[in-house]
Amino acid sequence: MGGDPKRGRGRGEEDRISELPDALRLQILSLLPLKSAIRTGVLSSRWRDLWAQRWPEPSSVDVCFPSGAGAGAGARAELLAAVDRRGKRRMDCLSLAFHAGQLTPPDIKRFVEYAAACDVEELRLRLDGGGGRGSRGGTRRPGAPAVHFPIGSKLLARLSVRGLHLTASANAMVATLEVIHFHSVSLTDAALKRVVAACPRLRELELRYCRHLRRIDFTTDGAANLKSLTVVDCSRATELRVPMAPRLRSFRFCGAFLCSNIFGSTAECIEHLYLCSGGPETGLPRTNLPSAVPRLSNLTVLTLCSIALQYVSASAANTVTDWSMHSLRELQLLMFGMANSNLADIYSFLKACPCPQLERLFLQLPTNTYDSFTTNYLAVAEEEPPEGGLENLWLVKMTNFKGYRNEMRLVDFLLRKASCLNKLVLVDPKEVHPQGLRKHSEALPHFLKTDILLVERASPSAEIIFDESVSPQIQPLHSEIFVKI
Repeated sequence: MGGDPKRGRGRGEEDRISELPDALRLQILSLLPLKSAIRTGVLSSRWRDLWAQRWPEPSSVDVCFPSGAGAGAGARAELLAAVDRRGKRRMDCLSLAFHAGQLTPPDIKRFVEYAAACDVEELRLRLDGGGGRGSRGGTRRPGAPAVHFPIGSKLLARLSVRGLHLTASANAMVATLEVIHFHSVSLTDAALKRVVAACPRLRELELRYCRHLRRIDFTTDGAANLKSLTVVDCSRATELRVPMAPRLRSFRFCGAFLCSNIFGSTAECIEHLYLCSGGPETGLPRTNLPSAVPRLSNLTVLTLCSIALQYVSASAANTVTDWSMHSLRELQLLMFGMANSNLADIYSFLKACPCPQLERLFLQLPTNTYDSFTTNYLAVAEEEPPEGGLENLWLVKMTNFKGYRNEMRLVDFLLRKASCLNKLVLVDPKEVHPQGLRKHSEALPHFLKTDILLVERASPSAEIIFDESVSPQIQPLHSEIFVKI
């Protein structure tokens, strides 16, 4: 009598749901989209992984044609027969991976039609070794395998295509498609625009190594629900227009900076931003992409390469407006060099774009084995470090730390200015073993560790960690960085 009646009813309802017969619970799961069905695993242990049984076995089909000697006509016929034996029954996911020359265009069309007949919710098509520049989207060869959009499944929610040519119908409609990943896909600007326009529920789009694209233009209503956009090394693209994506929260860009980009009011909503030039180019090409960064007041996570950092610092320093990235919680810098000019860019950024709420700072230092400080061919005036702005910084991780002069100067600055610093993690560089294994290069000399431990600290609780065993658990949000530093 003394218990909470509302709480008691809550427990009873949960128990009654969990005690339903398996057949009835599977019936419920069969009515849910795949994403929602998976989430039922949190209800209780009896629901966990039950979603995988909602369709006749197997509920997901992974067809992978082996390369080399195992890829003969017999293996091909066996795999095709296995798919036929399953019949055209509902499934969650169909994955097809093959190498150049193993499947004919009619074979690929057959798989796509089979996926449509089974009402798959996720379809993955992957061609390896398709010619051109390896797996990174070379010029399309005559007769190269192609797939036509839209895919016929009326429940398709996720589509991933790699290495194929893609065409698209005009005025199509795929009301269920939410996630599209194109990797090394040969498609035109018009085809991409048709795909996006056909998907009113599209929330995530990735374009990687799609080197036929020249103008990425989402000026239609198709991007109205887009929340995440990734563009990686679409090397021929010179223009990006996304003015009609009011829900865009994450934008990742890696490659040669575009001559022109238009985000419109969309940019004000971005919370997670990744900008990397794709490599340590000499000189600064004309672009207006990084210059918008200081105006993104809603940013909480920011990753910049040293080239983008130079743009942002110069743009912010040359304006009379006082920029403040007051929402930024995490900053990652991908440094292609650590010369005086690079250190000056870091200091300039922190002064021109104060980050009073910054909590986590990650630095990927260059892997070169020489000290950039000793190779400054141009006289660069040293930038004075900022006086404040790091009052909430509690974690710093520096990867590829070698103890070079400018690296040590940065460590000294952070320890002296970050009054709430809890952890400073310094990770040695790694080198590639001839057999492909990764091993540590020579560890930091003992005297360098001693020097670092003796640096005056603004935070009495600051812990300096040289042990890499703790670092894998400490990762930035943008842990995939697309380039080699």
